[in-house]
Amino acid sequence: MWKLVIEDDEGKRTVVPLTRDDYTIGRKEGNTIRLTERNVSRAHAKIRKLANGAAAPAPSPPPASERTHYLLEDQSSYNGVYVNGIRVAQTQELGHGDLIQIGDYRIVLQDDSVVEAPPPSQPDPKTTIPSGQRASLLMERPNRLVMLAGPTPGAEYPLLDTERITVGRAEDATVSINHNSVSRLHCEIHALGDGRFEIVDKGSSNGVRVNTADLRRGIIEPGDVIELGDVKFKFVGAGQIFLPGVNDSQQLSSIGERAPHSRRGMGLLPYVIFGAVIAVIAVGAWAFTRPKPEPIVILPPTAQSADPAQQSLDEAKKLCGDTGVGDCDTAHAKINDEIPPSSPLRDSADFKSIEGRWADVMLTRADAEQDVTKRRALLDEVARAQTVDAGRRKRAADKLQQLLETSATIPTQLPVADAGPVHAGHDAGAVRRVANAAYEPTSAPTPQPTTPKASGGTDVHQLLLQDTPSSIAAARSFLEPKVFGNRATAEEIRMLKTICKTQHDEICVEKCKSLLGQ
Repeated sequence: MWKLVIEDDEGKRTVVPLTRDDYTIGRKEGNTIRLTERNVSRAHAKIRKLANGAAAPAPSPPPASERTHYLLEDQSSYNGVYVNGIRVAQTQELGHGDLIQIGDYRIVLQDDSVVEAPPPSQPDPKTTIPSGQRASLLMERPNRLVMLAGPTPGAEYPLLDTERITVGRAEDATVSINHNSVSRLHCEIHALGDGRFEIVDKGSSNGVRVNTADLRRGIIEPGDVIELGDVKFKFVGAGQIFLPGVNDSQQLSSIGERAPHSRRGMGLLPYVIFGAVIAVIAVGAWAFTRPKPEPIVILPPTAQSADPAQQSLDEAKKLCGDTGVGDCDTAHAKINDEIPPSSPLRDSADFKSIEGRWADVMLTRADAEQDVTKRRALLDEVARAQTVDAGRRKRAADKLQQLLETSATIPTQLPVADAGPVHAGHDAGAVRRVANAAYEPTSAPTPQPTTPKASGGTDVHQLLLQDTPSSIAAARSFLEPKVFGNRATAEEIRMLKTICKTQHDEICVEKCKSLLGQ
């Protein structure tokens, strides 16, 4: 009985008894024998039984033992069909023991009624080997290197399980390659057992490349393409038949010797690539050996270790609330006391929002306050708060000015004692000294400077001498536009500097210093 024994690349076998006259082989559904690997065409080949066992016409009839019973046809497949290692052009007669190669599949045609004699251990190359024995010998071939490009393309070099195989241009090398791109001792191949081999570069001029990658030492496997200079090999595994594929560039091509003048230039690329590989390895080793950073742990919000200034801002935001109905006074004091003046948090939207809500609360409280002194204090605190936006500060200053204009007449003589309460942290003596400085006589009989007048004809010195929060705020609101508008005298700049210093406004103090050239 005739049958096909099909073996895939993993060694799995399937037996198909030939009980029909025609068999189609391919990847698409509907074929009599469907092979699913991608290197098999949709309609790859066809096997047809010859009527009455008659073979196609031949110059002389073959012996009965090799009489052909089947005919193989290539259906214009992409990767072709091979019989006993030879590609089929159109059709091929098949006999018992013939080996058919389709993609990664090996198919042997067998006749159970034929009993074959064992093949000779070392057949004479000149002796014609029967087809069945020929297929068996092909499948029993050892691991080997097949030259794709070089002096003798197609030459095969067995890789036996010996301890060491030398490869180079030297005549005594195990694999001797007569090409000037190959060093005298180019590399060694070590047998590791179980069909495993290791290749080691022995300091060659042009290096060793495996699958286009430079390799100083590494394991090679069946299917790998090995390049030694300009010479290229393919590692074919034991029992496999070498069928040059469409992806083998320069396959089975003969190459000439390198020109002497171009040898150095051609040999430079491997060194460049090797240097790049060494750099990558060095970076990888550094990344592997450097101290590993501490893992990032995200703690719950209640236990998170944050910036103290940010914590103060978050707490103040909760105190004041989104609508300003909370304790905005405490929130205002907290962020001004605990967040440094140089902190970028003072420019954040949350900081400005808290200060804006606090100012609104203070203005509302001032409007409802019946006591004039307390109302002045509330408006003054908002008017001089540099952390509040300019619009709210102007509203407070306007209300304060209106309050001053409707209050009692300001005395024209210098007071002997304080005319009002002193704000906490306020240096009354410093303000009074600045006010009195305008009235101290000079050693030279120079004309007295015109003293600054606030809106409505009010004397700024008189406001400073009153030394109340409201009068100080009124004096500052008059001086700031002139000073920072470059319209003030040195005396007025010094007066504003002293006011800002008593109010602990460091930004204002620094600006005045810069204007005075200090």
